[in-house]
Amino acid sequence: MSRGKHKKPQRIEKGMLVETNDKDLGEEDISQPYVQDVIRDGQGHTTKLIIQKGAVFKKQLEVPVDRVQEIVPARNSASGSGHVLLDIDEREAETLNARGLEEVASEEEHQETLLGEVEKDLPTVEGVRAMEVQREIGNDQVDAQPLSPGTQARPSFWLRLLGPGFLAGMAGNDSSAVASYSVDGAQVGFGHLWLMLLSTPLYQAVQYACAQVGRLTQKGFSEVLREHYGRPSAVVASLALIIANIALITADLVAIGSGFQLLTNINWVWFVVPIALVLWYLTVFNNFETLKKIFILMSLGFVVYIITDIMARPDWGAILSNTFIPHIDFNFASISSAVALLGATISPYNIYWQVQGEKEERRPGTMQQKLRLAFWDIGIGVVSGNLIAYCIIICTATTLFTYHKTIATAADAALALVSIMGPAAKYLFAIGLIGAGLVAIPVLLASTSYAVTGTFGWPAGLSKKPWQSEGFYLILTGALILSLVLALCHLDPIQLILWANIISGVLAPVLVVFLLLVGNNRQIMQQRTFGWISNLLLVLTVLIMAAAAIILFYGLLTGQQ
Repeated sequence: MSRGKHKKPQRIEKGMLVETNDKDLGEEDISQPYVQDVIRDGQGHTTKLIIQKGAVFKKQLEVPVDRVQEIVPARNSASGSGHVLLDIDEREAETLNARGLEEVASEEEHQETLLGEVEKDLPTVEGVRAMEVQREIGNDQVDAQPLSPGTQARPSFWLRLLGPGFLAGMAGNDSSAVASYSVDGAQVGFGHLWLMLLSTPLYQAVQYACAQVGRLTQKGFSEVLREHYGRPSAVVASLALIIANIALITADLVAIGSGFQLLTNINWVWFVVPIALVLWYLTVFNNFETLKKIFILMSLGFVVYIITDIMARPDWGAILSNTFIPHIDFNFASISSAVALLGATISPYNIYWQVQGEKEERRPGTMQQKLRLAFWDIGIGVVSGNLIAYCIIICTATTLFTYHKTIATAADAALALVSIMGPAAKYLFAIGLIGAGLVAIPVLLASTSYAVTGTFGWPAGLSKKPWQSEGFYLILTGALILSLVLALCHLDPIQLILWANIISGVLAPVLVVFLLLVGNNRQIMQQRTFGWISNLLLVLTVLIMAAAAIILFYGLLTGQQ
Protein backbone atom coordinates (compact mmCIF):
# COMPACT_ATOMS: atom_id res chain seq x y z
CA MET A 1 0.00 0.00 0.00
CA SER A 2 1.39 3.39 -0.97
CA ARG A 3 1.86 5.71 1.98
CA GLY A 4 2.43 9.25 0.91
CA LYS A 5 1.42 12.22 2.98
CA HIS A 6 -1.95 11.72 4.56
CA LYS A 7 -4.67 14.07 3.47
CA LYS A 8 -5.62 15.40 6.86
CA PRO A 9 -9.32 16.03 7.28
CA GLN A 10 -10.45 19.53 7.93
CA ARG A 11 -12.81 18.12 10.50
CA ILE A 12 -13.98 14.61 11.33
CA GLU A 13 -17.52 14.38 12.61
CA LYS A 14 -19.47 11.73 14.48
CA GLY A 15 -21.51 9.44 12.29
CA MET A 16 -19.10 9.45 9.32
CA LEU A 17 -18.72 6.02 7.71
CA VAL A 18 -15.34 4.28 7.87
CA GLU A 19 -13.55 2.36 5.11
CA THR A 20 -10.24 0.63 4.53
CA ASN A 21 -8.63 -0.04 1.16
CA ASP A 22 -9.48 -3.76 1.20
CA LYS A 23 -12.74 -3.61 3.20
CA ASP A 24 -11.07 -5.37 6.14
CA LEU A 25 -13.46 -3.92 8.74
CA GLY A 26 -16.53 -5.52 7.17
CA GLU A 27 -17.67 -2.48 5.18
CA GLU A 28 -19.73 -4.67 2.82
CA ASP A 29 -21.58 -6.30 5.71
CA ILE A 30 -25.17 -5.58 6.77
CA SER A 31 -23.79 -3.13 9.34
CA GLN A 32 -21.07 -0.61 8.51
CA PRO A 33 -18.30 0.81 10.69
CA TYR A 34 -18.73 4.47 11.60
CA VAL A 35 -17.16 7.19 13.74
CA GLN A 36 -18.86 6.92 17.11
CA ASP A 37 -16.81 9.64 18.79
CA VAL A 38 -13.97 12.06 18.11
CA ILE A 39 -11.33 12.73 20.78
CA ARG A 40 -9.65 16.14 20.64
CA ASP A 41 -6.90 17.80 22.65
CA GLY A 42 -7.10 21.11 24.49
CA GLN A 43 -6.49 23.07 21.29
CA GLY A 44 -9.35 21.32 19.51
CA HIS A 45 -7.08 19.14 17.32
CA THR A 46 -8.32 15.63 16.60
CA THR A 47 -6.09 12.99 18.25
CA LYS A 48 -8.13 9.79 18.11
CA LEU A 49 -11.30 8.34 16.63
CA ILE A 50 -13.60 5.84 18.30
CA ILE A 51 -14.87 3.54 15.57
CA GLN A 52 -17.84 1.21 16.12
CA LYS A 53 -18.84 -1.75 13.99
CA GLY A 54 -21.79 -4.07 14.52
CA ALA A 55 -25.31 -3.72 15.85
CA VAL A 56 -25.44 -7.02 17.77
CA PHE A 57 -21.82 -8.22 17.70
CA LYS A 58 -20.39 -4.83 18.67
CA LYS A 59 -16.73 -3.86 18.39
CA GLN A 60 -15.04 -0.55 19.19
CA LEU A 61 -11.63 0.58 17.93
CA GLU A 62 -9.60 3.50 19.23
CA VAL A 63 -7.70 4.73 16.17
CA PRO A 64 -4.92 7.39 16.26
CA VAL A 65 -5.53 10.20 13.79
CA ASP A 66 -2.25 9.46 11.97
CA ARG A 67 -3.88 6.24 10.67
CA VAL A 68 -6.38 8.36 8.70
CA GLN A 69 -5.42 8.36 5.04
CA GLU A 70 -8.15 10.47 3.59
CA ILE A 71 -11.48 12.11 4.20
CA VAL A 72 -13.96 11.76 1.36
CA PRO A 73 -16.68 14.41 1.72
CA ALA A 74 -20.30 13.66 0.89
CA ARG A 75 -21.31 14.51 -2.67
CA ASN A 76 -24.46 16.13 -1.42
CA SER A 77 -26.34 16.58 1.85
CA ALA A 78 -28.69 13.70 1.03
CA SER A 79 -25.84 11.17 0.87
CA GLY A 80 -24.71 11.73 4.46
CA SER A 81 -21.54 13.26 5.90
CA GLY A 82 -18.94 11.40 3.83
CA HIS A 83 -16.51 8.76 5.01
CA VAL A 84 -13.07 8.30 6.54
CA LEU A 85 -10.43 6.12 4.85
CA LEU A 86 -8.18 4.35 7.37
CA ASP A 87 -4.80 2.71 6.83
CA ILE A 88 -5.63 -0.71 8.35
CA ASP A 89 -4.64 -3.79 6.35
CA GLU A 90 -5.87 -7.39 6.40
CA ARG A 91 -3.10 -8.74 8.60
CA GLU A 92 -3.68 -6.05 11.20
CA ALA A 93 -7.46 -6.59 11.12
CA GLU A 94 -6.91 -10.31 11.73
CA THR A 95 -5.10 -9.60 15.00
CA LEU A 96 -8.07 -7.68 16.44
CA ASN A 97 -10.18 -9.33 19.10
CA ALA A 98 -13.73 -10.63 18.65
CA ARG A 99 -15.24 -8.06 21.01
CA GLY A 100 -14.58 -5.14 23.36
CA LEU A 101 -12.74 -1.83 22.99
CA GLU A 102 -9.30 -2.15 21.43
CA GLU A 103 -6.58 0.35 20.61
CA VAL A 104 -5.05 0.39 17.13
CA ALA A 105 -1.30 1.11 16.94
CA SER A 106 -0.06 4.48 15.74
CA GLU A 107 1.49 4.79 12.29
CA GLU A 108 5.04 4.68 13.72
CA GLU A 109 4.32 1.60 15.85
CA HIS A 110 2.63 -0.09 12.90
CA GLN A 111 5.64 0.53 10.63
CA GLU A 112 7.99 -0.95 13.27
CA THR A 113 5.78 -4.05 13.54
CA LEU A 114 5.74 -4.46 9.75
CA LEU A 115 9.52 -4.15 9.59
CA GLY A 116 9.91 -6.81 12.29
CA GLU A 117 7.61 -9.19 10.42
CA VAL A 118 9.47 -8.65 7.15
CA GLU A 119 12.81 -9.37 8.83
CA LYS A 120 11.38 -12.51 10.46
CA ASP A 121 9.75 -13.77 7.27
CA LEU A 122 12.50 -12.99 4.75
CA PRO A 123 11.85 -15.26 1.75
CA THR A 124 14.19 -18.02 0.73
CA VAL A 125 15.96 -18.01 -2.63
CA GLU A 126 13.19 -20.25 -3.97
CA GLY A 127 10.60 -17.81 -2.69
CA VAL A 128 12.28 -14.87 -4.41
CA ARG A 129 12.42 -16.80 -7.67
CA ALA A 130 8.75 -17.71 -7.36
CA MET A 131 7.83 -14.06 -6.83
CA GLU A 132 9.91 -13.06 -9.86
CA VAL A 133 8.13 -15.67 -11.98
CA GLN A 134 4.80 -14.42 -10.61
CA ARG A 135 5.57 -10.87 -11.74
CA GLU A 136 6.59 -12.12 -15.18
CA ILE A 137 3.62 -14.36 -15.97
CA GLY A 138 1.05 -12.12 -14.29
CA ASN A 139 -1.28 -14.87 -13.10
CA ASP A 140 -1.91 -16.97 -10.00
CA GLN A 141 -0.16 -20.14 -11.07
CA VAL A 142 2.71 -19.34 -8.70
CA ASP A 143 1.02 -17.47 -5.90
CA ALA A 144 3.17 -18.18 -2.88
CA GLN A 145 6.52 -19.41 -1.70
CA PRO A 146 6.85 -23.05 -2.77
CA LEU A 147 7.05 -25.78 -0.15
CA SER A 148 10.59 -26.92 0.42
CA PRO A 149 11.16 -30.70 0.42
CA GLY A 150 11.77 -30.76 4.19
CA THR A 151 8.49 -29.03 4.96
CA GLN A 152 6.42 -32.13 4.35
CA ALA A 153 8.36 -34.12 6.93
CA ARG A 154 7.45 -31.95 9.92
CA PRO A 155 4.62 -33.17 12.21
CA SER A 156 3.11 -29.67 12.15
CA PHE A 157 2.69 -30.02 8.41
CA TRP A 158 0.45 -33.07 8.87
CA LEU A 159 -1.58 -31.26 11.51
CA ARG A 160 -2.06 -28.31 9.16
CA LEU A 161 -2.97 -30.69 6.33
CA LEU A 162 -6.25 -31.60 8.05
CA GLY A 163 -8.76 -28.89 7.24
CA PRO A 164 -12.22 -28.41 5.74
CA GLY A 165 -11.98 -31.65 3.74
CA PHE A 166 -11.36 -33.77 6.82
CA LEU A 167 -14.12 -31.98 8.76
CA ALA A 168 -16.54 -32.47 5.86
CA GLY A 169 -15.83 -36.20 5.86
CA MET A 170 -16.40 -36.43 9.62
CA ALA A 171 -19.46 -34.14 9.57
CA GLY A 172 -21.02 -36.37 6.93
CA ASN A 173 -21.57 -38.88 9.73
CA ASP A 174 -24.14 -36.74 11.56
CA SER A 175 -27.00 -38.29 13.54
CA SER A 176 -29.16 -38.79 10.46
CA ALA A 177 -26.29 -40.56 8.71
CA VAL A 178 -25.52 -42.72 11.75
CA ALA A 179 -29.21 -43.61 11.91
CA SER A 180 -29.25 -44.44 8.17
CA TYR A 181 -26.16 -46.67 8.47
CA SER A 182 -27.52 -48.38 11.60
CA VAL A 183 -30.93 -49.05 10.02
CA ASP A 184 -29.28 -50.27 6.81
CA GLY A 185 -27.12 -52.77 8.70
CA ALA A 186 -30.09 -53.94 10.77
CA GLN A 187 -32.36 -54.37 7.71
CA VAL A 188 -30.01 -55.50 4.94
CA GLY A 189 -27.04 -56.93 6.81
CA PHE A 190 -23.79 -56.74 4.81
CA GLY A 191 -25.71 -56.37 1.55
CA HIS A 192 -24.86 -52.68 0.95
CA LEU A 193 -21.22 -52.64 1.95
CA TRP A 194 -20.29 -52.47 -1.73
CA LEU A 195 -22.14 -49.15 -1.95
CA MET A 196 -19.71 -47.65 0.58
CA LEU A 197 -16.85 -48.71 -1.69
CA LEU A 198 -18.63 -47.25 -4.75
CA SER A 199 -19.48 -43.95 -3.04
CA THR A 200 -15.89 -43.28 -1.89
CA PRO A 201 -14.40 -42.14 -5.25
CA LEU A 202 -17.66 -40.33 -6.10
CA TYR A 203 -17.60 -38.43 -2.81
CA GLN A 204 -13.90 -37.65 -3.29
CA ALA A 205 -14.58 -36.32 -6.80
CA VAL A 206 -17.43 -34.05 -5.63
CA GLN A 207 -15.53 -32.62 -2.66
CA TYR A 208 -12.30 -32.08 -4.62
CA ALA A 209 -14.24 -30.33 -7.39
CA CYS A 210 -15.69 -28.04 -4.70
CA ALA A 211 -12.19 -27.36 -3.37
CA GLN A 212 -10.97 -26.43 -6.85
CA VAL A 213 -13.83 -23.96 -7.29
CA GLY A 214 -13.25 -22.39 -3.87
CA ARG A 215 -9.49 -22.14 -4.25
CA LEU A 216 -9.48 -20.75 -7.79
CA THR A 217 -12.45 -18.36 -7.59
CA GLN A 218 -11.97 -17.30 -3.95
CA LYS A 219 -15.76 -17.18 -3.72
CA GLY A 220 -18.47 -19.21 -2.02
CA PHE A 221 -20.74 -21.52 -4.01
CA SER A 222 -23.77 -19.21 -3.71
CA GLU A 223 -21.65 -16.28 -4.90
CA VAL A 224 -20.58 -18.21 -8.00
CA LEU A 225 -24.17 -19.28 -8.76
CA ARG A 226 -25.49 -15.74 -8.27
CA GLU A 227 -22.83 -14.08 -10.42
CA HIS A 228 -22.81 -16.55 -13.32
CA TYR A 229 -26.21 -18.24 -13.31
CA GLY A 230 -28.48 -15.58 -11.81
CA ARG A 231 -29.80 -14.84 -8.36
CA PRO A 232 -32.91 -17.08 -8.77
CA SER A 233 -30.77 -20.22 -9.07
CA ALA A 234 -28.85 -19.27 -5.93
CA VAL A 235 -32.07 -18.44 -4.04
CA VAL A 236 -33.80 -21.74 -4.91
CA ALA A 237 -30.74 -23.82 -3.99
CA SER A 238 -30.22 -21.84 -0.78
CA LEU A 239 -33.85 -22.15 0.28
CA ALA A 240 -33.87 -25.93 -0.18
CA LEU A 241 -30.56 -26.22 1.66
CA ILE A 242 -31.80 -24.10 4.60
CA ILE A 243 -34.93 -26.23 5.07
CA ALA A 244 -32.95 -29.48 4.94
CA ASN A 245 -30.21 -28.16 7.23
CA ILE A 246 -32.64 -26.86 9.87
CA ALA A 247 -34.26 -30.30 9.98
CA LEU A 248 -30.86 -31.99 10.30
CA ILE A 249 -29.60 -29.60 13.00
CA THR A 250 -32.79 -30.19 14.99
CA ALA A 251 -32.39 -33.95 14.66
CA ASP A 252 -28.71 -33.70 15.62
CA LEU A 253 -29.51 -31.70 18.78
CA VAL A 254 -32.04 -34.37 19.80
CA ALA A 255 -29.53 -37.10 18.95
CA ILE A 256 -26.76 -35.55 21.08
CA GLY A 257 -29.23 -35.19 23.94
CA SER A 258 -30.28 -38.81 23.44
CA GLY A 259 -26.63 -39.87 23.58
CA PHE A 260 -26.18 -38.13 26.92
CA GLN A 261 -29.44 -39.69 28.13
CA LEU A 262 -28.03 -43.14 27.33
CA LEU A 263 -24.92 -42.29 29.37
CA THR A 264 -26.63 -40.65 32.35
CA ASN A 265 -30.30 -41.79 32.35
CA ILE A 266 -31.27 -38.08 32.52
CA ASN A 267 -33.91 -36.92 30.00
CA TRP A 268 -32.35 -35.64 26.79
CA VAL A 269 -34.25 -32.31 27.01
CA TRP A 270 -31.94 -31.12 29.81
CA PHE A 271 -28.89 -31.39 27.58
CA VAL A 272 -30.13 -29.67 24.42
CA VAL A 273 -29.88 -26.01 25.52
CA PRO A 274 -26.39 -26.27 27.11
CA ILE A 275 -25.11 -28.14 24.04
CA ALA A 276 -26.52 -25.47 21.70
CA LEU A 277 -24.94 -22.67 23.77
CA VAL A 278 -21.52 -24.31 23.88
CA LEU A 279 -21.50 -25.03 20.12
CA TRP A 280 -22.68 -21.47 19.40
CA TYR A 281 -19.89 -19.97 21.51
CA LEU A 282 -17.21 -22.19 19.98
CA THR A 283 -18.37 -21.45 16.44
CA VAL A 284 -18.83 -17.68 16.83
CA PHE A 285 -16.01 -16.59 19.13
CA ASN A 286 -13.14 -18.88 18.14
CA ASN A 287 -10.96 -18.32 15.10
CA PHE A 288 -11.09 -20.86 12.30
CA GLU A 289 -7.78 -22.54 13.18
CA THR A 290 -8.79 -23.04 16.82
CA LEU A 291 -12.24 -24.22 15.75
CA LYS A 292 -10.69 -26.70 13.35
CA LYS A 293 -8.48 -28.21 16.07
CA ILE A 294 -11.40 -28.49 18.49
CA PHE A 295 -13.59 -30.37 16.03
CA ILE A 296 -10.75 -32.56 14.79
CA LEU A 297 -10.31 -33.58 18.43
CA MET A 298 -14.06 -34.20 18.78
CA SER A 299 -13.99 -36.41 15.69
CA LEU A 300 -11.82 -38.90 17.60
CA GLY A 301 -15.08 -40.02 19.22
CA PHE A 302 -15.80 -41.95 16.02
CA VAL A 303 -13.04 -44.41 16.94
CA VAL A 304 -15.53 -46.07 19.31
CA TYR A 305 -17.38 -47.53 16.30
CA ILE A 306 -14.21 -49.40 15.31
CA ILE A 307 -13.90 -50.69 18.88
CA THR A 308 -17.56 -51.78 18.79
CA ASP A 309 -16.85 -53.71 15.58
CA ILE A 310 -14.03 -55.62 17.23
CA MET A 311 -16.31 -56.48 20.16
CA ALA A 312 -19.03 -57.75 17.76
CA ARG A 313 -16.64 -60.36 16.22
CA PRO A 314 -18.04 -60.19 12.68
CA ASP A 315 -17.55 -62.70 9.85
CA TRP A 316 -14.73 -60.98 7.91
CA GLY A 317 -15.02 -63.40 4.98
CA ALA A 318 -18.65 -62.41 4.41
CA ILE A 319 -17.72 -58.76 4.86
CA LEU A 320 -15.03 -58.88 2.16
CA SER A 321 -17.35 -60.76 -0.19
CA ASN A 322 -20.13 -58.17 0.19
CA THR A 323 -17.67 -55.29 -0.10
CA PHE A 324 -16.22 -56.23 -3.48
CA ILE A 325 -19.15 -58.14 -5.04
CA PRO A 326 -22.35 -56.09 -5.56
CA HIS A 327 -25.49 -57.65 -4.10
CA ILE A 328 -28.59 -56.06 -5.63
CA ASP A 329 -32.04 -56.59 -4.12
CA PHE A 330 -34.98 -54.93 -5.89
CA ASN A 331 -37.47 -54.86 -3.02
CA PHE A 332 -38.38 -51.33 -1.97
CA ALA A 333 -37.05 -51.59 1.60
CA SER A 334 -33.60 -52.46 0.27
CA ILE A 335 -33.67 -49.80 -2.44
CA SER A 336 -34.88 -47.05 -0.10
CA SER A 337 -32.17 -48.02 2.38
CA ALA A 338 -29.56 -47.77 -0.39
CA VAL A 339 -30.92 -44.33 -1.35
CA ALA A 340 -30.62 -43.16 2.26
CA LEU A 341 -27.08 -44.54 2.36
CA LEU A 342 -25.98 -42.55 -0.70
CA GLY A 343 -27.84 -39.44 0.45
CA ALA A 344 -26.13 -39.58 3.82
CA THR A 345 -22.73 -39.79 2.11
CA ILE A 346 -22.89 -37.05 -0.56
CA SER A 347 -24.65 -34.16 1.19
CA PRO A 348 -25.57 -30.73 -0.26
CA TYR A 349 -24.39 -28.94 2.86
CA ASN A 350 -20.89 -30.40 2.45
CA ILE A 351 -20.76 -28.95 -1.07
CA TYR A 352 -21.32 -25.42 0.27
CA TRP A 353 -18.98 -26.05 3.19
CA GLN A 354 -16.11 -27.38 1.05
CA VAL A 355 -16.15 -24.50 -1.46
CA GLN A 356 -16.10 -21.84 1.26
CA GLY A 357 -13.80 -23.83 3.54
CA GLU A 358 -11.14 -24.15 0.85
CA LYS A 359 -11.44 -20.42 0.17
CA GLU A 360 -10.70 -19.69 3.83
CA GLU A 361 -8.10 -22.40 4.45
CA ARG A 362 -4.54 -21.06 4.39
CA ARG A 363 -2.36 -23.57 2.64
CA PRO A 364 1.34 -23.05 1.88
CA GLY A 365 2.93 -23.36 -1.53
CA THR A 366 2.05 -22.68 -5.13
CA MET A 367 -1.46 -23.09 -6.51
CA GLN A 368 -0.64 -26.63 -7.65
CA GLN A 369 0.70 -27.50 -4.20
CA LYS A 370 -2.35 -26.02 -2.49
CA LEU A 371 -4.67 -28.12 -4.64
CA ARG A 372 -2.57 -31.21 -3.91
CA LEU A 373 -2.84 -30.53 -0.18
CA ALA A 374 -6.60 -30.07 -0.59
CA PHE A 375 -6.79 -33.41 -2.43
CA TRP A 376 -5.10 -35.24 0.46
CA ASP A 377 -7.09 -33.35 3.10
CA ILE A 378 -10.33 -34.37 1.36
CA GLY A 379 -9.08 -37.90 0.74
CA ILE A 380 -8.32 -38.43 4.43
CA GLY A 381 -11.77 -37.05 5.33
CA VAL A 382 -13.64 -39.13 2.75
CA VAL A 383 -11.88 -42.39 3.58
CA SER A 384 -12.14 -41.79 7.35
CA GLY A 385 -15.81 -40.83 7.12
CA ASN A 386 -16.73 -43.79 4.94
CA LEU A 387 -14.67 -46.13 7.12
CA ILE A 388 -16.74 -45.04 10.14
CA ALA A 389 -19.96 -45.62 8.16
CA TYR A 390 -18.61 -49.02 7.07
CA CYS A 391 -17.93 -49.96 10.71
CA ILE A 392 -21.42 -48.89 11.82
CA ILE A 393 -23.03 -51.08 9.15
CA ILE A 394 -20.80 -54.04 10.09
CA CYS A 395 -21.64 -53.67 13.77
CA THR A 396 -25.43 -53.48 13.35
CA ALA A 397 -25.42 -56.15 10.62
CA THR A 398 -23.43 -58.56 12.81
CA THR A 399 -25.69 -58.06 15.79
CA LEU A 400 -29.12 -56.55 15.05
CA PHE A 401 -29.60 -58.14 11.60
CA THR A 402 -28.49 -61.54 12.89
CA TYR A 403 -30.89 -61.37 15.85
CA HIS A 404 -33.71 -59.78 13.78
CA LYS A 405 -33.86 -56.59 15.85
CA THR A 406 -35.73 -53.68 14.26
CA ILE A 407 -34.66 -50.09 14.94
CA ALA A 408 -35.58 -46.60 13.74
CA THR A 409 -32.83 -44.40 15.22
CA ALA A 410 -29.19 -44.64 16.26
CA ALA A 411 -30.30 -44.46 19.92
CA ASP A 412 -32.49 -47.54 19.28
CA ALA A 413 -29.41 -49.29 17.95
CA ALA A 414 -27.42 -48.46 21.08
CA LEU A 415 -30.15 -49.85 23.33
CA ALA A 416 -30.65 -52.95 21.18
CA LEU A 417 -26.95 -53.77 21.38
CA VAL A 418 -27.11 -54.12 25.17
CA SER A 419 -28.89 -57.50 25.07
CA ILE A 420 -26.39 -58.82 22.53
CA MET A 421 -23.02 -57.31 23.46
CA GLY A 422 -23.52 -55.98 26.99
CA PRO A 423 -23.76 -52.44 28.42
CA ALA A 424 -20.32 -51.38 27.13
CA ALA A 425 -21.65 -51.41 23.55
CA LYS A 426 -24.41 -48.98 24.49
CA TYR A 427 -21.95 -46.52 25.99
CA LEU A 428 -19.55 -46.77 23.08
CA PHE A 429 -22.33 -46.26 20.54
CA ALA A 430 -23.68 -43.30 22.57
CA ILE A 431 -20.26 -41.60 22.67
CA GLY A 432 -19.99 -41.94 18.90
CA LEU A 433 -23.48 -40.48 18.47
CA ILE A 434 -22.57 -37.46 20.62
CA GLY A 435 -19.33 -36.90 18.70
CA ALA A 436 -21.18 -37.15 15.38
CA GLY A 437 -23.58 -34.35 16.29
CA LEU A 438 -20.92 -32.12 17.84
CA VAL A 439 -18.83 -32.20 14.65
CA ALA A 440 -21.78 -31.95 12.24
CA ILE A 441 -23.79 -29.07 13.73
CA PRO A 442 -21.13 -26.33 13.18
CA VAL A 443 -20.68 -27.50 9.57
CA LEU A 444 -24.46 -27.49 9.02
CA LEU A 445 -24.79 -24.02 10.58
CA ALA A 446 -21.90 -22.60 8.58
CA SER A 447 -23.12 -24.05 5.26
CA THR A 448 -26.58 -22.59 5.91
CA SER A 449 -25.08 -19.18 6.49
CA TYR A 450 -22.75 -19.49 3.47
CA ALA A 451 -25.75 -20.15 1.25
CA VAL A 452 -27.67 -17.07 2.44
CA THR A 453 -24.78 -14.60 2.58
CA GLY A 454 -23.50 -15.69 -0.82
CA THR A 455 -26.95 -15.18 -2.32
CA PHE A 456 -27.12 -11.61 -1.02
CA GLY A 457 -23.47 -10.75 -1.54
CA TRP A 458 -22.54 -10.29 2.13
CA PRO A 459 -19.08 -11.17 3.45
CA ALA A 460 -18.91 -14.57 5.11
CA GLY A 461 -16.51 -16.91 6.77
CA LEU A 462 -15.59 -18.56 10.04
CA SER A 463 -12.15 -16.94 9.64
CA LYS A 464 -13.80 -13.54 10.15
CA LYS A 465 -14.65 -12.04 13.53
CA PRO A 466 -18.38 -11.80 14.34
CA TRP A 467 -18.33 -8.00 14.03
CA GLN A 468 -16.61 -8.20 10.63
CA SER A 469 -19.25 -10.57 9.17
CA GLU A 470 -22.23 -9.77 11.35
CA GLY A 471 -24.78 -10.90 8.76
CA PHE A 472 -23.10 -14.30 8.49
CA TYR A 473 -23.05 -14.87 12.25
CA LEU A 474 -26.60 -13.55 12.76
CA ILE A 475 -27.91 -16.06 10.19
CA LEU A 476 -25.90 -18.81 11.86
CA THR A 477 -27.31 -17.81 15.26
CA GLY A 478 -30.87 -17.61 13.91
CA ALA A 479 -30.60 -21.08 12.36
CA LEU A 480 -29.41 -22.54 15.67
CA ILE A 481 -32.17 -20.82 17.66
CA LEU A 482 -34.85 -22.06 15.24
CA SER A 483 -33.46 -25.60 15.39
CA LEU A 484 -33.34 -25.45 19.19
CA VAL A 485 -36.99 -24.33 19.37
CA LEU A 486 -38.04 -27.16 17.03
CA ALA A 487 -36.07 -29.67 19.13
CA LEU A 488 -37.79 -28.49 22.33
CA CYS A 489 -41.19 -28.80 20.60
CA HIS A 490 -40.59 -32.56 20.59
CA LEU A 491 -40.99 -32.89 16.83
CA ASP A 492 -40.42 -36.40 15.59
CA PRO A 493 -36.70 -36.59 14.69
CA ILE A 494 -37.35 -39.55 12.39
CA GLN A 495 -39.76 -37.48 10.29
CA LEU A 496 -37.33 -34.55 10.30
CA ILE A 497 -34.56 -36.80 9.01
CA LEU A 498 -36.89 -38.32 6.39
CA TRP A 499 -37.85 -34.94 4.93
CA ALA A 500 -34.33 -33.60 5.18
CA ASN A 501 -33.11 -36.60 3.19
CA ILE A 502 -35.86 -36.11 0.59
CA ILE A 503 -34.89 -32.46 0.09
CA SER A 504 -31.19 -33.33 0.06
CA GLY A 505 -31.80 -36.18 -2.37
CA VAL A 506 -33.35 -33.75 -4.86
CA LEU A 507 -30.88 -30.91 -4.26
CA ALA A 508 -27.62 -32.90 -4.33
CA PRO A 509 -27.68 -33.96 -8.02
CA VAL A 510 -28.81 -30.45 -9.02
CA LEU A 511 -25.84 -28.92 -7.17
CA VAL A 512 -23.45 -31.42 -8.77
CA VAL A 513 -24.81 -30.37 -12.20
CA PHE A 514 -24.05 -26.73 -11.31
CA LEU A 515 -20.62 -27.87 -10.12
CA LEU A 516 -20.01 -29.45 -13.54
CA LEU A 517 -21.08 -26.26 -15.30
CA VAL A 518 -18.87 -24.08 -13.11
CA GLY A 519 -15.87 -26.41 -13.30
CA ASN A 520 -15.94 -26.50 -17.11
CA ASN A 521 -16.53 -22.76 -17.57
CA ARG A 522 -13.25 -21.17 -18.70
CA GLN A 523 -14.54 -17.73 -17.79
CA ILE A 524 -14.71 -18.88 -14.16
CA MET A 525 -11.90 -21.44 -13.91
CA GLN A 526 -9.46 -19.94 -16.44
CA GLN A 527 -6.91 -22.62 -17.39
CA ARG A 528 -7.84 -25.02 -14.58
CA THR A 529 -11.13 -26.52 -15.75
CA PHE A 530 -12.00 -30.03 -14.54
CA GLY A 531 -10.21 -32.98 -16.12
CA TRP A 532 -11.97 -35.87 -17.84
CA ILE A 533 -11.70 -38.15 -14.79
CA SER A 534 -13.38 -35.56 -12.55
CA ASN A 535 -16.09 -34.96 -15.16
CA LEU A 536 -16.74 -38.69 -15.57
CA LEU A 537 -17.07 -39.25 -11.81
CA LEU A 538 -19.30 -36.19 -11.38
CA VAL A 539 -21.60 -37.28 -14.22
CA LEU A 540 -21.80 -40.76 -12.68
CA THR A 541 -22.67 -39.17 -9.33
CA VAL A 542 -25.49 -37.16 -10.93
CA LEU A 543 -26.95 -40.23 -12.66
CA ILE A 544 -26.81 -42.41 -9.53
CA MET A 545 -28.24 -39.77 -7.20
CA ALA A 546 -30.93 -38.69 -9.67
CA ALA A 547 -32.01 -42.33 -10.06
CA ALA A 548 -32.00 -42.70 -6.28
CA ALA A 549 -34.20 -39.60 -5.88
CA ILE A 550 -36.66 -40.88 -8.50
CA ILE A 551 -36.90 -44.28 -6.78
CA LEU A 552 -37.41 -42.59 -3.41
CA PHE A 553 -40.24 -40.42 -4.74
CA TYR A 554 -41.83 -43.37 -6.50
CA GLY A 555 -41.93 -45.27 -3.23
CA LEU A 556 -43.39 -42.31 -1.35
CA LEU A 557 -46.08 -41.71 -3.97
CA THR A 558 -47.09 -45.37 -4.10
CA GLY A 559 -47.13 -45.69 -0.31
CA GLN A 560 -44.38 -48.29 -0.10
CA GLN A 561 -42.40 -46.58 2.66
